[in-house]
Parts: sequence; C-alpha cells; structure tokens
Amino acid sequence: MQTIFHLFRLGLLLLSGSLLLTGLSDRLQRKLNARGLVPDQYRFGDLYNISNLPDFKELQWKETDDLGVTDQPAHRAGNVDLYTIGDSFTTMDTSFYAGHRNHHIWLGTEVETVAPDPRVHSILVIEVIERTIQERLREHYADLYIHRGFQVAGKMPVGQSDAATAYDGSFWSNPINGEINQRLEFLLFNSELALKCKEMKAGLMLNWFDRTHPGALISRDHRFLFYEVEASPKSVLSPFQPLTDADIDSVVVNMNRIRSHYRNAGFAEVYFCFIPNKVTVCEPGRHPHNNQIPRIEQNARLEAPLLKLDHELLRHPEWYHKSDGHWNVNGKRLWLRTVNALVMKWAGGHS
Repeated sequence: MQTIFHLFRLGLLLLSGSLLLTGLSDRLQRKLNARGLVPDQYRFGDLYNISNLPDFKELQWKETDDLGVTDQPAHRAGNVDLYTIGDSFTTMDTSFYAGHRNHHIWLGTEVETVAPDPRVHSILVIEVIERTIQERLREHYADLYIHRGFQVAGKMPVGQSDAATAYDGSFWSNPINGEINQRLEFLLFNSELALKCKEMKAGLMLNWFDRTHPGALISRDHRFLFYEVEASPKSVLSPFQPLTDADIDSVVVNMNRIRSHYRNAGFAEVYFCFIPNKVTVCEPGRHPHNNQIPRIEQNARLEAPLLKLDHELLRHPEWYHKSDGHWNVNGKRLWLRTVNALVMKWAGGHS
C-alpha cells in the first residue's frame, strides 16, 4: 500500500512539474499543441477564450483565418524590396508579398539588421492598429519604430538597452510573467468538458444579468464581441476617448520623424497603414467616436504617405472574426492586395 502511495505521489509530482515547465514557455506549449498533446488555447479565438460565450465559438477557425497558395502573388517585382513592421494583424508569411525580397518585423519582439540594395527600391510599410496609435506613436515612437525596427548596418546601431529588452526567440526569453498564469489555466481548464462548464456559466451571466467576463464586451444587439480595452469609454485605448488636436498633431509629427529617419537610411519611402478597431467597424455608434484615423489622414502637417484600408473595412464588419478582435482571411486579403499593389506600382516606375 505504501509503495502505491509513493508511486501515486511521484506521478503527481511529474505531472505537476510537466505542467509548470510547459507553462513557463509559450514555444514549448505551441510545439506540444502542434503534436496534439495539449489543447490549442487559440483554436476558437481570443474573445471566446475571454468570454466563453457559446454563440461566439468559431468551430471552423482555420477555414476563416488561413491564407492559401492562391493568395500568393502571381507576379513579383524584381526591382522592389518590401519591408513591413506590424503587429498581430500582419503575421502572414512573407511569401504572400510581391517584393523581390520581403522582410517583416513583429513590433517589439525582434530587431533585424538589413542592407538595403541601392539598385532596387526599398519601401517600408508600417501597420498600426487604431487602439495603439496614441500608445505607440507618442513618447515611445523612437524606441519602438527606430531602435527596435530595421537597423541598417553602420548607420543605425541598436542601443544596448534596446537590444537587451528585445525578444531573442529562445526557449525562456518570452517573459516568465503574467502570461504564465494564463497558459497554466488553459492547460488545466481548456478541455471540452471544462469549456462546456464555462459556457454554461457565461450564458447564465449574459442572459440573467447582461454581463460578460471582464476583458470582453458585447455589442448592444448581441451580434459582436469586443475587447473591453478597445470598446469601453473608460479605456485610454478606446476610440471613444476624447482626443485633442494636440494629441493628433503629436502623432503626425512623430510619423514624419520616423519617415525621415528611414529615408535618410536609404529607404525610398515609408508608408503608414492604420487598421480600425473591431468596435469602430462593427459598432461605431456605441459612444461618441474620436475619429482618430480620419483626423490623422486630414492633418495638414502630415508628410508620410498612407495606405488607406479603413474606408473599405468600415463597409465589411463580417471581415472581422466573430470570436476574436482580429480580422479574418478577408481582411488579410485586403491588406495583401493593397500592399502588393503598392509594390507593383513602384516596380512600374513610381512618380
């Protein structure tokens, strides 16, 4: 009996140790998920993960999110190199871009040293989601888009502090921080049975009290789900936060500085592209809107050229995931069509 107890205790220690080890590394968790050894925490979308509302559970996530071979460009520009800096809206493989060489940086996670070829046009496209404009293009703009952006050898050395804080892609480098609790929660409570229990609780809270789990908000007609940080008027990242003309001017001035920096380093041009929040597209009248993107576009001080997707996206709320705050494959295709059209325009001779 004592032997059985010791074996049980040893097995429990091994299991808990394995769970803790997996929780410490997002890379390990992704590898185990790819082998089907642990449930995929993202298989139904971020907003479903937060809310657990069954009506917002996308069972066909891959079909609505993944690009295919037919989305790759039919022609590539031999005289244009494309560089992109973006966030989780632009995680597609660089093979979907039409440049001769295509380089991409996920903002804040990596630094890449490049050598622009003087024989071709090197163009840079910077994508920014609406809710982060004031956060990223104000006092931290140089740290994010210059020191942690593309480095041209011999011209833009990375400061020691910037290089030290950049994500190096190692097993442990994703910070062992607040995310560990979330990863452990998914490992322990992301089974189908656990999700059913969570869905029952979430449904009762919504039907009886019209409340969702903290972190997610539902539209007034209950058709759309949003991140609370982008849809609550109390959030500083919300499009319902009033912005002064000085706030807009500061962003525009910093955009011009980023453009000047990269052009002086050998880039032919720098473009900015603003992606509206899901709530701006799906429920813009939820509260008085600050119209940040149109105000930037119309600002008289703006020198940096823009790739404008917001007008098209505003007509297509179905281009955003039902269970997530990001756009689906249709939004990705709009982005690729726009960027690749720009590349081919430069290939044909830019005036």
